[in-house]
Amino acid sequence: MKLWKVWSVFGMGSAALVGALAYQAGCSSSPSGPLPGQPPVKPSGPVTTSTNVETFAVQKLLLGESDRTGTPSQSAWKSYGYNLDGKTTTKDSADVCTLHTGAPKQNQADGTNGIDNSFGQVILPIIQTAASLPTPSDTISSAIDSGSFTIQVQVTGLDDTATQTATGLKGGLYASGAYDNGTPAFDSTTDWPVSPLLLNDPNDVTKGSKISFSDAYVSNGTFVSGDLAAGGITVTISLVFQGVPLALSVNHAVITFDHTTANDAANGTIAGVINTEELITGLKSVAGRISASLCGSAFDGIADQIRQASDIMANGSNAAGSPCDGISIGLGFVGKKIANPTKIAASDASAPPDPCTSSGGDAGADTGTTGNDASSTDASGD
Repeated sequence: MKLWKVWSVFGMGSAALVGALAYQAGCSSSPSGPLPGQPPVKPSGPVTTSTNVETFAVQKLLLGESDRTGTPSQSAWKSYGYNLDGKTTTKDSADVCTLHTGAPKQNQADGTNGIDNSFGQVILPIIQTAASLPTPSDTISSAIDSGSFTIQVQVTGLDDTATQTATGLKGGLYASGAYDNGTPAFDSTTDWPVSPLLLNDPNDVTKGSKISFSDAYVSNGTFVSGDLAAGGITVTISLVFQGVPLALSVNHAVITFDHTTANDAANGTIAGVINTEELITGLKSVAGRISASLCGSAFDGIADQIRQASDIMANGSNAAGSPCDGISIGLGFVGKKIANPTKIAASDASAPPDPCTSSGGDAGADTGTTGNDASSTDASGD
C-alpha cells in the first residue's frame, strides 16, 4: 500500500489551502489589543490612501517540522497558526469539545499561547513517517521554487512603508499551476498564469478573483486579511487531484504577513479549521487515483487517524459536551512580490477513470506524483 502518497496529498493540499484561507479574514476582537496567540487587532484608522495593487506569490511553505529558521524541532508546530477558539487548552482541560474515540488527550493540547494546530501536532508526524519525508516543507517548497505551482495573494492599499497602519485594504487570491516561462525569478519579471477556476470570468483575469477580501488592514507593517469579530465566513475550496476536485470547507480562517520591506511577505501565517468528515469524504473520493490499494475498506484506518486528530469544532468554537468535528491547521509561508498576473493557465485535463469503480491498475504506481496536481482552488462565502 502506497500510504505515503495519501499523506503527500495532505502536504500539497496544504499548499493549496494557502489560497483558500486567504479569503477568510480573521483577528482578535479585543478592543485593547490582541489576545495571546492572535494576530493584531483592527486599528481604528486611518483608511489607506494607497491605490497600489501588489501581488505576492508563496515561495516557501512551512508545515511545522522545523522553525522559521529551518531548524528541525518536534515542537515547532506550536508556533504556527493562531488561537482560533480563544482558549489555552492542555491535555487536562475539561471545557473543550469531546475527542474522537481512541484519541489521546494530548491531541487537544494547544501550542504556544493557545495556538490551535492539530495538523502540525498530529497529522504532520504521520506524513513524515508514512512518506519517509523528514522535511516535507522542503519537498513542497522546492516544487514551488521550481515553478510547479504557487498561490498568489493580491492586495490593494499597501504603501510599502515598514510601519504602515491603515484600514480599508482589499484584495483577492489566485491559484496557479506550472509556471510557463522557465524557472520563476519571484520578482517583477514573473507573470505567473492563474487558474481560471478562481476567476470571476474564466476568460478575463482583469475581472478579478472569486476569492476576495474587502475588510483587510495593516497594523505596524503586519497585514491581516480581515476582522473576525462578526463571526467570519465559511469558505468552500476545491483542491484538484489528477483532474478530480476535492471540495472542503475552511472556517474561522486568517492569513497574515509582515510587509516591512516592499518586496516581501515575511513571517506569513495561515490558520483555520477543516471539517473532519468533509476531509475524510473528499480524500476517499480521490484515494483510488493515488493508489488502487486504497479502495474500499483499506481507507478505514486512515479515516480513523484523521478523526482522532479532531481538536476543535468546525465553526472555530470549542465547547464542552460537543464532539470535536474539526481539525485546526496552522502553516507558515514566505512570499515574494511578483508581477500582477495577466495570463490565464490552461484548464485541467479530464480526470482519469477511478480505479475504485473500474478495473484500472494502481493509479499511483511509479508516476512520480507527490500531490503537485493539487494546485487548483475554488471558493465561495456565505
